[in-house]
Amino acid sequence: MKVSLGKKLSIGLITILIPFMAGAQEKQPPLEISLDRAVEIALSESPTIQIADQEIARVDYSKKSAWYGLLPTLDGTGQYSKYLTPATMSLAGMNLALPTDFNASLGLQLSLPLVVPALWKSIQLTELEMQMAVEKARASKITLRNDVTKAYYNILLAQDSYKVLQDGYSLAEENYKQAKKRFEAGIAAEYDYISAEVQMTNLQPNILQVENGIMQAKLYLKVLMGVDMSVPLSVVGHLTDFENEVSGLKGKRAIELSNNADLKQLEIQQLQLDKSYQLQQTQLMPTLAGFGQYTYAGTGNNAATSPFTGQYSPASTSWFGQGLIVGLQLSVPIFHATNNVKLKQLKIQANQLKIQRDYAENQLNVQARTALDNMDKAVKQVDAAKKAATLAQKAYDISAKRYETGVGIIIELQNAALAVTQSQLSYQQAISDYLTAKADYEKITGQQ
Repeated sequence: MKVSLGKKLSIGLITILIPFMAGAQEKQPPLEISLDRAVEIALSESPTIQIADQEIARVDYSKKSAWYGLLPTLDGTGQYSKYLTPATMSLAGMNLALPTDFNASLGLQLSLPLVVPALWKSIQLTELEMQMAVEKARASKITLRNDVTKAYYNILLAQDSYKVLQDGYSLAEENYKQAKKRFEAGIAAEYDYISAEVQMTNLQPNILQVENGIMQAKLYLKVLMGVDMSVPLSVVGHLTDFENEVSGLKGKRAIELSNNADLKQLEIQQLQLDKSYQLQQTQLMPTLAGFGQYTYAGTGNNAATSPFTGQYSPASTSWFGQGLIVGLQLSVPIFHATNNVKLKQLKIQANQLKIQRDYAENQLNVQARTALDNMDKAVKQVDAAKKAATLAQKAYDISAKRYETGVGIIIELQNAALAVTQSQLSYQQAISDYLTAKADYEKITGQQ
């Protein structure tokens, strides 16, 4: 099974944190976690879900912004010009200085879109953008639920395996005590005593390894749940609690992918490309807008004597309104060479996306069928392992009685004890395999 770089880094970080977290966890009461509780906390605290919710909020503002484009716009303008040197006018061979001191104006401009096809298509695109954001958030929740579920099952498998190994160690210890007792009584060979001790000692590294695996699995679950690393977890339950969910598949189950998050996102992308194509087409359509304008202007003159009449004019300021103007503005595109090229590009992108969707659907069908096959195989393994565990325990009881009465040999007893441990581990693993395959199937089919 391939592990992504992100998961490798997470596992590496978890391994480094284990020694530091062990001491901190002893100071806090453990947080009891069931499967439902783990999923509930993850869906409310995980950074992945929080980011997805923030994206929905961002797209909602984008959608509102597009709708606001239908509202009129009102702009105010103001201008003041001061003459640092007098303006001059050439008349009859003479340069005459004009008395103008400054010019000023104030204005209001109103614009109202009436017929703007591109604006309506942009609004429709923002609607699809919102659908995409919601679908991505749903996909994040489905993925997170799947990751948390499998992490929870991995912890149960590690905890139940730890219990099985401890029971196996107890059997080996009991065998060791019997062999030692018989050796000291002179009715058993030294080989029996040493062999029993070796078998008991060989189990210790496995137990320590599983202990470390439980710690790592819990830390990984904390990462998924968004829980502080210092909070100790008490994961409740056993794999056998889910044994009733292990059921055979009757007939050939139909695969329904209509709710698959990846396919839904591809479908929305296809709609977005269609709207983008229509939006590009609107670049060749006329637009109509209403407008209004009002300007109030003024000018200031310095004191001056007319060179023609000799009459003196004192400094003055004059203000006047230019009136309110309203009208319609029609814009008709005539020739845009790049428009056809962009339309062809969008057509090619739509064809590429269709091919991509068909390919993705085929892959998902294979993955779903594989998950169903794994579930069916795990059902058979559970039945076989459960039967084997019962027989192994019976065989051990017989071997223990034979060895106790001096009929059996130590190797027979050791093999029987090892068979009990292996059959129990196989039973736990088979249940875990079924639950993991079921979780993957639910993710592929978009179940929440």
